[in-house]
Amino acid sequence: MASNQVGNPVVGKDFYGREAFVNLVAEKFKTGHVLLAAPRRFGKTSVMFNLMDKPRWNYRIVHADLEHFTEPSELITHLIEQIARNDVLVKLLKGLTWLPQQLWGFLKRHIDEVGLVGVKIKLKEQLRSCWQERGEELFRTLAQSPETIIFFLDEFPMMIDRMARSSTHREDASTLLRWLRALRQNPETTKVRFLIAGSIGIDRVLNQLGEIKSINDFETLQLEPFSPKIASAFLADLAREHQPPLALSSPCKRKMLTLIGTPVPYFLQILFAEIAKTFVQEGEKLTPAYVERIYRDKVLGSHCKTYFDYYYSRLSDYYDPDTTKAARRILRELAVEGRLTRDACWQFFKTIVGNQADLEDFNRVMTDLENDFYLRFAADARQYQFSCSLLRDWWLRHYGMSSGD
Repeated sequence: MASNQVGNPVVGKDFYGREAFVNLVAEKFKTGHVLLAAPRRFGKTSVMFNLMDKPRWNYRIVHADLEHFTEPSELITHLIEQIARNDVLVKLLKGLTWLPQQLWGFLKRHIDEVGLVGVKIKLKEQLRSCWQERGEELFRTLAQSPETIIFFLDEFPMMIDRMARSSTHREDASTLLRWLRALRQNPETTKVRFLIAGSIGIDRVLNQLGEIKSINDFETLQLEPFSPKIASAFLADLAREHQPPLALSSPCKRKMLTLIGTPVPYFLQILFAEIAKTFVQEGEKLTPAYVERIYRDKVLGSHCKTYFDYYYSRLSDYYDPDTTKAARRILRELAVEGRLTRDACWQFFKTIVGNQADLEDFNRVMTDLENDFYLRFAADARQYQFSCSLLRDWWLRHYGMSSGD
């Protein structure tokens, strides 16, 4: 039974509809490394938490959030900190030749204290000039564990992207990618596995660096939206768990799924939350017409705009100003027209970018927009369209008539 938690990672009984996928990920760890691919808000973090909380076999996980890191020494320092939080794995750190016994003892005793900040700064400085050699020793030492150790490198693509954008650390980004690949190929570290995941597409980042081959030993597992059957059951469970329980009829559930289009759990949660809040305040009987009114007035309105603004603002984090405008123009035209051919999208791209328009740049942008769940290519009609009805409706509502882009 699931309760509705909009935007937060879900654990325990609230983890819903992903059991088969999680079992598949755990099984793949027995023989290799996993690239967990999914757009933002699809539930990657919840999947990782479930793998940590409910081990499927004899493995130990070290989870590291790398979103704000910009150099390899920060990565190694953070991994040591996370290992020190594990009562079993921390014992392995004692074998590192470059980690003084005094510092190791302090890590073990004071891992949750403020004083650790100074230790981490000192350790990072110590590692900065020799992170490859000492990092290699760290992983060789960990590989002596009787259990397989799996490193979850959460937001790894964002870390590499930050490094690639920095004149100081761009070369470090390529070096780190190659070093990690060599580490994975090392027969001395075969008991160490990696999962990489992030809220931006790693293919785009690696292509810009010319390092796409650095992760070709990962098996990509795509976290998909719910199936219609699971989505309907999910809504029914949310309705039963709500206090007071909601009488969500089959026609109402069908209307919700039709309005959203692709049943992304996060979008289902948003719509359900708005229906539930309005129902509690107004007390009206839930009907398909009622559901549609809440969708048009609340979910697409200014009240919920912050849930979706990321899809608009993140484009400027990816691209230069002209390319950002071109991507937004294509999305605006798609919202208005419903479908566009590839050639039509290329024409809009050229209109914005001008004489500097490059077909390869256009191809990369369109691939990025597909990978990040903005749009999909309908092969039967050979046309692009929004990946989700909700996102199209939202874009049309807020940016469909914009003249600035």
